[in-house]
Amino acid sequence: MSREELPAALWPLGDIAGNYVEVAGVRSYFESCGSGPAVLLLHTAGRDNRQWQWVMDLLRDEFTLYAPDLPGHGKSWPRHGEPCLNDVSEMADWLLEFMSAVGQETFLVAGTSLGGNLALLLPASSARVRGTLALQGADLTPTISETALDLMSHPQVSLPHSNMDFSLSLVGERAHHGARSFIEWGVSSLSPLAQQSDLRAYTRCDIRELMRNVTCPVIMAHGDRDWLVSRRMVDDTATRLINARSLEMVSLRGIGHFPHVESPLEVAALVRKLGTSVE
Repeated sequence: MSREELPAALWPLGDIAGNYVEVAGVRSYFESCGSGPAVLLLHTAGRDNRQWQWVMDLLRDEFTLYAPDLPGHGKSWPRHGEPCLNDVSEMADWLLEFMSAVGQETFLVAGTSLGGNLALLLPASSARVRGTLALQGADLTPTISETALDLMSHPQVSLPHSNMDFSLSLVGERAHHGARSFIEWGVSSLSPLAQQSDLRAYTRCDIRELMRNVTCPVIMAHGDRDWLVSRRMVDDTATRLINARSLEMVSLRGIGHFPHVESPLEVAALVRKLGTSVE
């Protein structure tokens, strides 16, 4: 049986290198592998770059892959004062500086949820982005109440416990067992401040007016079992991508909010398609 036929939880992952680089004064951790055109991979709110390891393993022979931990996430150090970024524009600036720090002038982007929103904002902000894959991404995502955001760092709230049912309800029925277990572990190890900061940025994200600035090829993929990011939100965003060189809309049947974890094979195929569209 080939690697492509195995459940992702059983794949014998190849070598992925971990390293640090200073970005905007933050000692920042990232993982990388492969050779070929550069691809920036963006994790979801509150999580870290491990989410992308299965996809990285599939694409290592075709692309040079970079998966950073945002400040205060995973193995990246927190910022002085405010540990984490809490605004999508600041995150986009940080990510552009990260790619400069690792020596990549132009690159593709793939991101999910908050990362999907950033995958739309980055090409709207910089011509360095040659193509983008937005998974569960939209240009307007007012999804979490301010009260819920405030409670995430309350001393009497255990965010990993209170967030478990919420996160697992976002997983589609076609996700493999290894993905569900990994997502559950991700919730158990949440940093309340990282989750709060990311979801504050996500909830306040309104980049509708910037979508006209996107000129590179765009693929927008939506897991149809995601109740947090509706297909309507994705479709509305697409109507504002009026200057994209190409735009493809993809529905991922039986997949939820975490396509890159739930179905790495499909996401890897979309990255390949994106790479072909910019050649």
